[in-house]
Amino acid sequence: MDELEMIRRKKMLELMKKAGMIEITPKKKVVIEVITSPGCPYCPIAWAMAQELERKYEGVIARELSVATAEGQRKAMEHNIMGTPTILIDNRVEFIGVPNFAEFERRVREKLGLQ
Repeated sequence: MDELEMIRRKKMLELMKKAGMIEITPKKKVVIEVITSPGCPYCPIAWAMAQELERKYEGVIARELSVATAEGQRKAMEHNIMGTPTILIDNRVEFIGVPNFAEFERRVREKLGLQ
């Protein structure tokens, strides 16, 4: 497909969307990774917050990665994580420690395109 054809198709989709003929709603995914360590008293709180956001918003995937596992160690090294809990959103460190839930939710909503 040449560039002109791609432009025509894009413009046609925009016009059809404006006319209400089709509805295009991209499905955004947000991945929350909570890096935890065994015995950490704060890690379960951060993990529970991530799970709550996963339940509340379609498209949110929450994962817990313990530094006691090879995958958790790799992720911690990749992001130079020195303390737990650390929360990554879409593979970017967003919080170190237990965040304020309202701020955590605001950032997730922002990533989902809801704010």
